[in-house]
Order: sequence, then structure tokens, then C-alpha cells
Amino acid sequence: MSESWVSRLLASLERGASLQDVARSASFAGTLAKVASVLARTGVTPNTLTLLSLLPALVSGVLAAYGAFGWATLLLLLSGVFDMLDGPLARSTGTVSRYGALLDSTVDRLTDAAPLLGLTVFYATSGWMAVVPAFTLLAAYTVSYVRARCEGLKVQLPPLWMRRGDRMVLIAVSLLLGVFSPAITLGGIGLVGVLSLLAAADALRVARNVIDARVPEVRAVADAPAGRDNAA
Repeated sequence: MSESWVSRLLASLERGASLQDVARSASFAGTLAKVASVLARTGVTPNTLTLLSLLPALVSGVLAAYGAFGWATLLLLLSGVFDMLDGPLARSTGTVSRYGALLDSTVDRLTDAAPLLGLTVFYATSGWMAVVPAFTLLAAYTVSYVRARCEGLKVQLPPLWMRRGDRMVLIAVSLLLGVFSPAITLGGIGLVGVLSLLAAADALRVARNVIDARVPEVRAVADAPAGRDNAA
């Protein structure tokens, strides 16, 4: 029996379906490297860029709370530009560090939350509508948590889908459409939340498969004959 379309879709998503792949293309990566080399001559550090990415994201959240969706989109995109450049700058200057990676991940969580918190405030006067961006924030954090926890448990996940870059682009598009109608923004943000929750569930499914595949190997090592220490 041939594979169902669901199986084929899941297999395709497991291999990775992400807008971030565009950012990893040779031409785009080359452009970022050239910009990073120019920034390196100014003396700015990667950690400074990381922290700079936080400021426009926070302002974006404030603007979203006031319904200035166009400006909120612009500031969110500016934050994304800084975030894309800190890695190439670190490689260009030879300053890649574990602390830099930790700082980047921490700031990423804050920039993720800012526009969604702003939208929660904006829709707060509309009753239950405020639940939509709050739900999306929770779902987005669930995806990040599952991937981070797997990394901590040494469980290697494939690329999968609805990574951070995908969520931020979809949130930016949803904000921009709010210029025409706040209802469109709400629908877009809700879609991001649903997709994020499905992606988190899929990540858990894949993680279980990876862990289950490792169990026989672990048992085999545990059941193996003892070494020289127990030879007597």
C-alpha cells in the first residue's frame, strides 16, 4: 500500500520546510557576510548587535498595542536585520562564543514576545479576542522549549518546520495586513498559533521516534559483558 498523503507530508516537514533556508542560501549568506565585514571595521561587537535587536522589537510591541501596525511591522523587521547580522559578525571577527549564543537565544525570546504582548493589549478591549495573541505566544514558546529541551537531552532533531524565522515573518505579515483591517491581523496571528502548536506536537512525535530508536542501543551496552575489571 502506498504512503498516505499525511505520511508524505510529515516526512517532507521532517526534512525541513522553512523560510530560514532562504537566509542560509549562498547568495544571501554572502550578502550578510559583506555587511558584517563592514560593521567589523566600525568596532561594533556581535553582542551589541544582539542587544540592539531588542530595542526596535520592544518599540514594535508598544506600537502594536496602540494599533500602529505599519510602524510596528517596520520596527520588527529592523529588529530581524540586527538579529541576522550578529552571527555573521561574530564569525567575521572571530568572536563566536557560548555566551554570545546564550545571549542571542535569550534576546530572541524577548523579541518574540514583544509584538504578541502588544497585540494582546490592543485586543484587550475586545474581550476574548485578546486570547488569540496570548495563545500564539504560548504556542510559539512551546516550539522553542521542545527544541531546546531536546538539545539539552542530546536528542538530535531534524530541521522540522515553523522555526523562529518562520514565525517572525508570519507575524510581521499579519501586522502589516492590520493596516487594512485589525481583523485580518487577528486571523493571521491565530493561524501562527495553530501552526506553532502543530509544529510542537510534531517535534514531540519526532523526538519520541529518535529516543525509541536509541533504546535498543542503550540496552545493548547495558547488557554487554563486563570488561577486565570484572574478569576475575
